[in-house]
Amino acid sequence: MLIHDRILLFDFETTGLYADRDQIIEIGAIVLERVDGKYKITDEMSALVMADRPLPLKITEITKITDEMLLRDGLSQEEAFHQFFKMYQDDRTLLVAYNIQFDLSFLTQFFKKFWDRNFQITNDILDVMAVYKDRHPYPHRLDQAVETYQVDVPNTHRALDDIKATLEALKKMSLEKDNIEKYINVIGYNHKYGVSGVRLPHVKYIAQKGGRREIEYS
Repeated sequence: MLIHDRILLFDFETTGLYADRDQIIEIGAIVLERVDGKYKITDEMSALVMADRPLPLKITEITKITDEMLLRDGLSQEEAFHQFFKMYQDDRTLLVAYNIQFDLSFLTQFFKKFWDRNFQITNDILDVMAVYKDRHPYPHRLDQAVETYQVDVPNTHRALDDIKATLEALKKMSLEKDNIEKYINVIGYNHKYGVSGVRLPHVKYIAQKGGRREIEYS
């Protein structure tokens, strides 16, 4: 499916949509490493992360994460960063997420705050939503991919469950058509709204309408 020896699949739950002013409140991550020619899960992370302000009611409705949960079980933002950084390891790791544009913006702010204020992502990236969107018409949320590919892991809007669902959907997309390498360092965006958040110089941005295979045929 891919040539990378190490893959980090990750998902952030956050207090809102804007990485410059909102915060990560949960991290789910899985590391895959190539062992004897096959990918195996070698590490996993599931952590709640404390916020510096009460959660918006809408976020609690969506994620079922409460202020009480964060106060009781949440890591500090810095502790969470260091745990996640160990999984990230270095810029040779392929970064994978569903709607990765959202997560990359938060990852960049996270690394700038706790590691290097000049940090810029240079890793190869893979947006699983871009693969799904290339092959299927609207809608394109993760729960649609879970339903389409009959993924056994539920899409709960909790970080670790969502990244496990993303991994299983990606496996089934690869079995459906083994051309996932076409989507490395490509992010599809809604042609009506353009690209929001961080832009990476090594990434190609392509407008997608859904089911048109704009990336596959580019």
